Amino acid sequence: MNTTSTARKLRIAILGCGFMGTALLSGILKNITHSQHEVHFSVTASSYASLRRLDKKFAGQRDQVVVITGDNVEAAKPSEVVILGFQPQQLAEILSNSALLEAIRGKLVISLLAGISSRQITQTIYPNAELSEENRVARVIPSIGAQIRESMTLVAETPLSSSDSDLVAWLFQQVGRTQHVPEELINTVTAVSAACHALTVVAVDAIVDGSVAEGVPRQMALDVAAQCLRSSSTLLQGHMSIESLKESMSVARGITINALLQLDRGHVRPGISDAVTHAVHYAQEFTKAE
Repeated sequence: MNTTSTARKLRIAILGCGFMGTALLSGILKNITHSQHEVHFSVTASSYASLRRLDKKFAGQRDQVVVITGDNVEAAKPSEVVILGFQPQQLAEILSNSALLEAIRGKLVISLLAGISSRQITQTIYPNAELSEENRVARVIPSIGAQIRESMTLVAETPLSSSDSDLVAWLFQQVGRTQHVPEELINTVTAVSAACHALTVVAVDAIVDGSVAEGVPRQMALDVAAQCLRSSSTLLQGHMSIESLKESMSVARGITINALLQLDRGHVRPGISDAVTHAVHYAQEFTKAE
């Protein structure tokens, strides 16, 4: 599916709409009014508190969020697309419901479950089946930026028809960029993404603290640091290489090069690399189980 295709109505169920499901839905709803496609959502949660949270969150968007329920079968039955957004450890329990399996078989199933392979999803829904386009199972890992349409969504390369692949791409492009990844690398790249978010937040926090210590108001320091991070990341997306960006900022006897040299005295860069490789090795423990 692409934005130039014939307009269509689409019903999507998000089962177990937790933190990431809520972020994803929030981001889609911010952009969906600009789409020619008419999309409606049914979302579920397992607890009364979560249902209340969802009801309050999407109270002003009843035109798109038509059902908020604790019944997965009720949400899945009328939907063309079913997104699995619950906790990975809940997979066996939730999909042990024969009525739910009947409701989702034959439909496009998009899994957001970290550490759970498309084969595991397929074999749970279609026991003893081989991976094929007929099973219609996609594996997708959005990032936290989905809620502000700045996600880097990882899409595992799994057997899907071209129409299903286009639909997955279109849906997640509503909340940012997408990156197709061989499924055997999905846990590794997810770890890189998670580490990048964590490490950059820590770096900004340290920059702000250092600025405050030198007399800069905290909010001012945060605004400057956040915008500098945003501009640098934008420049690195097809405009400049890391080397050329560093060279353009590091003039002779300048502030930037002296800051970098001071950073290196603390062995920070090796520490960052070590943190990333540790995250990757941790994530690869999930891969072994797949």
